Amino acid sequence: MLTDNSIRQFTAHVASQQHAMAGATIAASAALACSLGEACVRINAPHLAGAEAGRVAGRLADIRDQLQALTDEDATAITAFAALRAAGKEFKGQDRLCQMPVEMGRLSAEAAWLLQDFRPLIQLAQDDLEMAITLLDGAARAAALLLDSNLRIWPDPTLLAKYEPELGGLRGQINTVHPVSVVRR
Repeated sequence: MLTDNSIRQFTAHVASQQHAMAGATIAASAALACSLGEACVRINAPHLAGAEAGRVAGRLADIRDQLQALTDEDATAITAFAALRAAGKEFKGQDRLCQMPVEMGRLSAEAAWLLQDFRPLIQLAQDDLEMAITLLDGAARAAALLLDSNLRIWPDPTLLAKYEPELGGLRGQINTVHPVSVVRR
């Protein structure tokens, strides 16, 4: 599993491949941003009444786990795709390689929304929370770009019919993420 490696090993692995690992990189980046946001929520939990911080932190942990699973899946997807193509099941591989960016983008946007909703409650690490939102916004946008790229590479009518609406929906979700542009107010 790629995510079992140290960050140094992970980055060296991505850099040394004969194919670009955009999906795995996007998912891993989103997982890291999610971790930063989760830390900000947990740092503030002792200062808040109620279980909201625990609920948000728990959902962020779930999202992080899903993003890490997507990182590992995407890291092996090209090899799996080649095997499917050799077996005459190319569409199945293309379909999954289009579905993964949709999942990455939606998870990144959801994590950003959770953190945006948490903004009014935060007392400590406010700037770090904003950085996490910005990183998640970037990951969601990169995931949408990856899907767009896949649809350019594979302009199959069935894929286009399925994923053009998904891409439009993902872009709409991304537009509801509102990172700040400055933290000094």
